Amino acid sequence: MNSFLRYPLILLMLIVTLSCSKTESFFYEIIEPEIVTGLSVHSSYLRNQEITFEVFDEDGNNITMDSNFIVDGVSIVGNQISYPEIGTHQVYAEYSIESTVYNSDTRTFNIVIPKTRVALEDYTGTWCGYCPNVSHAIEEIRMITDDISVVAIHYGDEMTISPGLDLINEFNPSGEYPTAKINRTVDWSYPYVSSPIESLIDTDNSIGISIDSQMDGMILAINLRVVSEEDLNNHKIVAYLVEDNLIYDQTNYYNYDENSYFFGMGNPIVDFVHNDVLRHSFTNVLGDSMENPTPALNDTFFNYSLEIDSGYNPANLGIVVMIVNQNNTAINSQFSKINSFQDFN
Repeated sequence: MNSFLRYPLILLMLIVTLSCSKTESFFYEIIEPEIVTGLSVHSSYLRNQEITFEVFDEDGNNITMDSNFIVDGVSIVGNQISYPEIGTHQVYAEYSIESTVYNSDTRTFNIVIPKTRVALEDYTGTWCGYCPNVSHAIEEIRMITDDISVVAIHYGDEMTISPGLDLINEFNPSGEYPTAKINRTVDWSYPYVSSPIESLIDTDNSIGISIDSQMDGMILAINLRVVSEEDLNNHKIVAYLVEDNLIYDQTNYYNYDENSYFFGMGNPIVDFVHNDVLRHSFTNVLGDSMENPTPALNDTFFNYSLEIDSGYNPANLGIVVMIVNQNNTAINSQFSKINSFQDFN
């Protein structure tokens, strides 16, 4: 090859080589370090409960030991902390990759004193002409407070289920209708005034209950978290599925009683709306035993799943949870619609 052709070719090769070396994009892809996003912390804790922070990278690897936790703007030693007073706090994690510091998402958590949610159970039936009084009294209490968990246990009608019969045998063996119970074992009698319920709601409680539920197709998954300020001995957890907006005619003995809310509505009341109807028990209907004793200030978790029949409308379904003592008295309860999260009250 003569010099006239050789030198331009050498020059062209040199230009291409220098160009490639400058960008390096032809030889390898520059990989940025992963950014930490998986900070694990609950939304609420009880006073003096030990809070443990964990953090995970994008691949799910636990990198807690390599992380530094910043709570309310101050770096803490280790990954645990507790507080004796109620309040709201924020935390995030720092993690270093190749001398570059990355921050996790910032999470807010609360220190709380649980409040009492009163459990109300209504033993009823569409054939019972005096029973609408109880359901109406419950609706009037709902005008005062949301802090009630209601279960309607039906007998002798289209809404009767086997777990309900077991409850009737245990808590209404005399078969009197209507029968209503406060916190499972205390009679709530005619005229079903609100004062015994109002005296309990909004009072401090030692037990916090949270409900987290999700539908995946027709599979309902439920995650419960229970924490108590005191050791729980011989306690049980009760978890029910309830349903609203069930339409059935209701016998009405108050049709001619001018002093009744149900005056003139007919007998039967056509297309009466039945709410809070017991549809399924996730636990033994009287409750599943908890760890004995269940230590104070320790998280206890319970998980349940159920395939929901296609005839159900998920928007009408809710979950009632109770913690009951050895005498079957409900110490605290919780309610949540499905596909939602209900924190400690």
